[in-house]
Amino acid sequence: MNASIATDAAPSKGSSQGQLPFGLKFGWSTGAFGVALLMNGIAGVILLFAVSILGIDPWLAGAVITVSKLFDVVTDPIVGMWSDRHHSTKGRRRPFLPWGALLSAASFAAVFTAPQFDNQYITALYLFVALCVYAFGYTLYNIPYLSMPAEMTDSYHERSSIHAFRMVFIALGGMVAGAGVKFLLDYLGTNESSSWATVGVIGGVMIFISMMAAYFTTAKARFTAPEEASEKNKFEQLSEEFGAVVGNGHFLRLIGVKFSQLMGVQTMGAAMAYFFVQYLMRDFTALGTFFVVVSISTIVFSPVLVAFSKRYGKKAAYYVAAAVNILYALSWSLAGPDEPMWSILMRAAVVGIAFGGNVIMAMSMLTDIINEDANRTGVRREGAFTALYSFVEKLTGAIGPLIVGIALSWVGFNKDLPLDAPQGDGVNTALLLAVSWLPAVFYVIGVVLLSGYKLTEEDLTPQTKNET
Repeated sequence: MNASIATDAAPSKGSSQGQLPFGLKFGWSTGAFGVALLMNGIAGVILLFAVSILGIDPWLAGAVITVSKLFDVVTDPIVGMWSDRHHSTKGRRRPFLPWGALLSAASFAAVFTAPQFDNQYITALYLFVALCVYAFGYTLYNIPYLSMPAEMTDSYHERSSIHAFRMVFIALGGMVAGAGVKFLLDYLGTNESSSWATVGVIGGVMIFISMMAAYFTTAKARFTAPEEASEKNKFEQLSEEFGAVVGNGHFLRLIGVKFSQLMGVQTMGAAMAYFFVQYLMRDFTALGTFFVVVSISTIVFSPVLVAFSKRYGKKAAYYVAAAVNILYALSWSLAGPDEPMWSILMRAAVVGIAFGGNVIMAMSMLTDIINEDANRTGVRREGAFTALYSFVEKLTGAIGPLIVGIALSWVGFNKDLPLDAPQGDGVNTALLLAVSWLPAVFYVIGVVLLSGYKLTEEDLTPQTKNET
């Protein structure tokens, strides 16, 4: 039996067709604050924290981060299929959110309260376990969470709108992770392990509150009921589910674009803190100010991108975002210690176009693909699609720090020196490669792949494509 729209969820008026209620979009989007703080708060500093605070060799730190991310090879598809087939009066997705919130918050605190043992391999083992819990908590929350919009509405453009709301909270969470954390560390003492522990506890509390807010405010959201129990075993169900997903040409094209874009983002993100301190010779306060402007820029440009996509199409909006990303990455090759702060912040003022477009358009396209697949096959696979999409995010998040960690070890980075002690031209070249040249190449590849994406509004059902 095919999945159907649940009628006992008491959905708000307009939840299935046309515009969703403001309160529902706003409430669901609050969860993105916690997700962004969780992901960016760790991804943005984990290599630096592991090397310069815990004293782990760069190559070993990069390997620990990478292997912990690959843990999701198993967990992502399991959670995706689990949420697709879960039976509950609260929907297929919402029951996962509280457990994901609890694990996410606890793991964030566990990572930054990591003890430093006399043996770096024991320290690395503790960090590995904490990062695996973090990865699973993120999966348990984010896959069901990101699957919800495809169930909430059938409207082509409303899918962009709801992700524009989400982008605002991503920007705010990113600002706390990128700026708030840096300001707090500068205030408490960047080289003190107790400062990082404070960040972990405060961040964990904020993550839990944000994620639970999304759970409580989506009680009346529309959801779809799962298929009736299948006689096939779990392995056969999993194979069939994901076989259908990887056989979707539109999805494979989007995943290719997203992988390329995220490889640039993750490689740049893994090196950015070191780049500011080592290459630009700035402190964490300057880096924090940079991320404040990035967040404001993202919030300002998100509705502009949605309006642009309604007029010219989602693909065109994605092209604009990708072009800005390429120029942004290349611009760092012109930077240096003598560059004035206003010039550095000019980059932050425009990169919100790229960040917003990469998130909003990609997720809106994903929900289009999910609904087109459901219309064509009669089967709802939100969890399966989102699981593979999420795994690509984590895979790039694993490869980026590994690349940077190996590069820093190769050029002789000294982990025993103070964080702001100059490390020489070799380290600077490696950081410039990670922040500018390599991301630019990845972004260009993404643009080439995007040119082959063909799904449009006209490919969806007549009922959907005639909506305004």
